Amino acid sequence: MSIFASQTQSDPIPIPFDPPHWIVVRQLTGREITRAQEAHRDNLASGDPRLWAASFKRMLATGGATDPEVMKAIRDPLTGYDRYSLVRSGLVAWSYPQSIKPVPAKEPGGDMPVTTPTDAIEDLNDEAVDFFATEVLRRTKPGLFLVTEEDAKAAQKELPAAAPAA
Repeated sequence: MSIFASQTQSDPIPIPFDPPHWIVVRQLTGREITRAQEAHRDNLASGDPRLWAASFKRMLATGGATDPEVMKAIRDPLTGYDRYSLVRSGLVAWSYPQSIKPVPAKEPGGDMPVTTPTDAIEDLNDEAVDFFATEVLRRTKPGLFLVTEEDAKAAQKELPAAAPAA
């Protein structure tokens, strides 16, 4: 694993609810993950965007929350991040014919027909947005997906040893 986000691209990930299609995602840069938190925060409140995901989860948990829906939101790694920001920044390729990047409208002129702009990301259903965003976040912040202490210990063993100080 590299410290450079541009060098951390996944192998094709099968889309379980739409075989045989697949996606390829990459790790987000620090700035991109901050923007995803800012986008979520901007929809709800103000505060430090670098700490927004953790702050939002703390706000949900304040007062000893026990409601099952609140507890589900606290455990959801996507909580505190804008899903569309994650998908737009981290989706590298997919097996669909549509362009990942928005396609602007073509101006009328001469023999060129007028076309409307298209944005395949905006056209995704909710299940696809969740799946894609989760895969991007899994690659960017794998620690958010550790469920048990055993998982955390296993992940720590997989990390490369720190380089000696020069």
